[in-house]
Amino acid sequence: MKSLNATSKSMIAVAIAALFAVSHGWAQTTKVDVNNVNQSQAGLLNSQEMDLGNAKGKGSSTNVNVKGVNQSQAGLLNKQTMSVGSANQGKTKVTASNINQSQAGLLNSQELTIGDAGKGGQSNVAVSNVTQGQAGLLNRQKMAIGNAGSGKSDVKNAGPIMQGQAGLLNNQEMNLGSVSGTGSSTVRTGTVLQGQAGLLNTQNMNVGGSSGSGKSNVTAGAILQGQAGLLQRQNMEIGAASGKGSSNVKLGAALQGQAGLLNNQDMKIGNASGTGKSNVVMGAAVQGQAGLLNNQQMQVGNASGSGRTNVAVGTVVQGQAGLLQNQQAKIGNSSGGTANVAVGAVIQGQAGMLNNQQVNIGNSTGGGTNVAVGAVVQGQAGMLNTQKVNIGNN
Repeated sequence: MKSLNATSKSMIAVAIAALFAVSHGWAQTTKVDVNNVNQSQAGLLNSQEMDLGNAKGKGSSTNVNVKGVNQSQAGLLNKQTMSVGSANQGKTKVTASNINQSQAGLLNSQELTIGDAGKGGQSNVAVSNVTQGQAGLLNRQKMAIGNAGSGKSDVKNAGPIMQGQAGLLNNQEMNLGSVSGTGSSTVRTGTVLQGQAGLLNTQNMNVGGSSGSGKSNVTAGAILQGQAGLLQRQNMEIGAASGKGSSNVKLGAALQGQAGLLNNQDMKIGNASGTGKSNVVMGAAVQGQAGLLNNQQMQVGNASGSGRTNVAVGTVVQGQAGLLQNQQAKIGNSSGGTANVAVGAVIQGQAGMLNNQQVNIGNSTGGGTNVAVGAVVQGQAGMLNTQKVNIGNN
């Protein structure tokens, strides 16, 4: 047999090296362009899973362009999961538009993850038009965009991000730019919406939350939560920093709206605990309710432990119409930490009977607080109403 020449030996060596690298998860590169990806199911105990442009292992690199991604299910005990541009040690770059998940039926679950980074991974995602929709009973939605553990996440969004549910005992959860561990996250988005109609529904939204020693940077146009029905609950947390984390959030406005009976709204903006640092700049913070036995709570720039918070808000508004309503606004209060808060105006309005309003601004117990407020206005119309203002007490 003739001996191999130098060129043949070199080609064989390259091939062996490539195979060895791939088998060990090194230097893998993937580039994909896809139009119209669809999954659909109908029936009982179905499961759908879709992974687009995810990178795992050191040295892996993914570049994916996707247009039109759809998952749909109808039936009982169904589950959908979709992961777009997630990185675990590796690097991924994803451009995606028109991402949709939809379900109808009973005990369904949806989970959508975009641009998550963990264990040293790097995720770079540009996404537009993201939608989750459910109709039925005991459904659950979860969306996580630009969250980071010990990795780096960078997410750009040009269009709306929406979650919608109709039915009974539904739950929505959305996390934007949340960081834990030593990770860092940068999220830029337009409008973010959560909507529910029915009975005993719950909405949870966390924007730019940071814990551990992570760093979160979030810029958004408007954050909106809306519910109609009975025994509803809304939770919104913006720019919360705990542990040694730091959070920087810029928003156009944050709004919560409810109509019905026994509803509850809770909004927390720029709160810091532990040795965390929170910086929030936003336009207006608005809560509105109509019905019976509703409750509103708003906290802006409160500090505890050794936390430091800096918050600038244009206007804080709480409005209610009905019977046995309750409003509470806590702004720039300190319990061991340091709070610096600037608010254009604080406005509370109620119409009906047996309503209650309370405003607490710049109160300190062991910490330091510095609050500048343009105007504080409380207004009530009806019978057996109560108002209370508490400012600058130690």
